[in-house]
Amino acid sequence: MLDELILIHASPGASESLPTPLRGMQWQTCLRQIQFLRREDLNSQLEKASPHHEVYRGEDAYKFLLEVICGLNSPLVGETAVMGQFREFCAQAKLPANAWGWFLRQFMSDILVDAKRIRHEHLQGLGSQTYGGLVRRHLAEVTNAAVLGSGQLAEEILPWLIGKTNVRLFYRNLLRAETLFAKHPQIRVNKIAEAGVVWDEAPTALVIAAPISAAYIELWMNAQSVSFSKILDLRGDASTDRVESSAPVVELSELFARLKSDQQHLGEHAASARAAIKKLTQLRAQQAQFRPFGWEDLCA
Repeated sequence: MLDELILIHASPGASESLPTPLRGMQWQTCLRQIQFLRREDLNSQLEKASPHHEVYRGEDAYKFLLEVICGLNSPLVGETAVMGQFREFCAQAKLPANAWGWFLRQFMSDILVDAKRIRHEHLQGLGSQTYGGLVRRHLAEVTNAAVLGSGQLAEEILPWLIGKTNVRLFYRNLLRAETLFAKHPQIRVNKIAEAGVVWDEAPTALVIAAPISAAYIELWMNAQSVSFSKILDLRGDASTDRVESSAPVVELSELFARLKSDQQHLGEHAASARAAIKKLTQLRAQQAQFRPFGWEDLCA
């Protein structure tokens, strides 16, 4: 049934978002959108898609998605946030109670197992090749920091800040904020739209870790009673939707540019990981061929 799988991908450079699928599922991160479709649904979906969107089938779909989950197609090679985002997507996915749903459930389980293996064997020891590591490097001398967002990216960043930095987190999703507060009770939390927040720490660095428009961020900053000494903008579209501020603004692309000295080391790790992914993909395809009754046997 792996041959039935189709992925449609809207890359970071694609000018148009993917249309909402009539059937199938869609995973979205700050950098990309990926739709999971059956082969029989492809033609109808392609009629609504842009020619700039990428289409992957069968083994190529598995290989591509495994590379994405392992962080090999991220601007920050080997980053870990994307794997956490995919794990969360799998946990929340509503799968149909039929052979296709059973296949997707097993597919998700298999690819997470393979991603964990690839990361363990080929993508360890990359130093600051995480968003948290980058943030800590650029806020090394900062005592106070405000984090906009309570999603997976904020969760990745917090452990790198806590201990040496006083962190105040601003949220839109209360449940996510409560989860983070339970893990890190030393942080303070405020609703992002809350008026009259009392600041008693200054100066403060700002870390933007949520897909919020620059216009909204600027309005929010102007409404605060504290001055921001430095701004780290971790949004995927930071370079096209720029935040205007009198404080220095460091965009995601600038953070990536400062990692060029590590590229040879990263290249070696990435090459070994891609070779291992190719072998694992072939193995998964062979395993699928030995299920003579299709994926229905998974529920037996």
